[in-house]
Amino acid sequence: MPILLAIILFGLLMSFIALIGGITLILREEMWQQLILPLVAFAAGSLIGGAIFHMIPGAVDKMGNVTALYVWLIAGFIVFYALEEFLHWHHSHTHSHQCNALSLKRDHQHPQKPTSLRIDNCERPECTSTSDLENAENFSNGNGVDMESPFQQTNKVRDCNTRREGKDDDSKSQLSWLILVADAVHNFLGGMFVGASFLDSMQLGISAWLAAAAHEVPQELGDFAILVHGGWTKQKALLFNFASALTFPIGGVIAYLASKAIDVSFMVPFAAGNFLYIGASDLIPEIKHHHGIRQNAVHFASFLVGAGIMLGIRVAFAGW
Repeated sequence: MPILLAIILFGLLMSFIALIGGITLILREEMWQQLILPLVAFAAGSLIGGAIFHMIPGAVDKMGNVTALYVWLIAGFIVFYALEEFLHWHHSHTHSHQCNALSLKRDHQHPQKPTSLRIDNCERPECTSTSDLENAENFSNGNGVDMESPFQQTNKVRDCNTRREGKDDDSKSQLSWLILVADAVHNFLGGMFVGASFLDSMQLGISAWLAAAAHEVPQELGDFAILVHGGWTKQKALLFNFASALTFPIGGVIAYLASKAIDVSFMVPFAAGNFLYIGASDLIPEIKHHHGIRQNAVHFASFLVGAGIMLGIRVAFAGW
């Protein structure tokens, strides 16, 4: 198969992974919650295994065991670290969207204190600092007699939260578009790296693609959840998520065209550094803080499966 055709075909296949968000239309929420973390662990193993078993050895074959190779490797790691450190460009795969449970709690031991407002899993400083809320919560006149009924107090708190929700809608809309832009850039860079791997060899290209695809599955599911939570219809979220993923084959084609003028071999160790950073810094921290032997065993096994598949492909093509 011609290299350019392989880059385009595998690039389009990667773009179609963005449509996997549609699976949430048929999955129950409980099943989705059970699957996402094992998928993240599998992606971590695939990325790290792909970098160690395929991309670094492939770069050594192409560039030789020279210092420049390891400079590009650490550069790929450092660049993604810098993006997160200074631009806060972090893709979480376990997005939580529970921000709808309103509860009013009175301090029964100290009735002279104001009513405390709590929004589960969300902070509402605008509400807790407004005079309206202070008035609503000031239910005692010093003699233990309520100045307003609980119904009136609840309405005032609700009004405060309604104003806050208007701001939340704007924030969620901005977040949705930012996610799409970041995802488009992320896919473009991934396409360039995978395209450069295909230029090295078909084996390396397929291995890099598989590792990247394993990472894309939980990421695209998470991005889809953010867009829907931001108020988008599921159809619109799928369409725009797919559109942002089309930058992946574009990146691959650009890497192919650039190879006509410059040596793009450096992209392979650079991409390996990216893979190592994403797997070790982004993905593993999302799964390692969950307690329970059974859950931890599932995550660890999923990680080993991801890394094991990359090792199996290496052994099949290159032997021990």
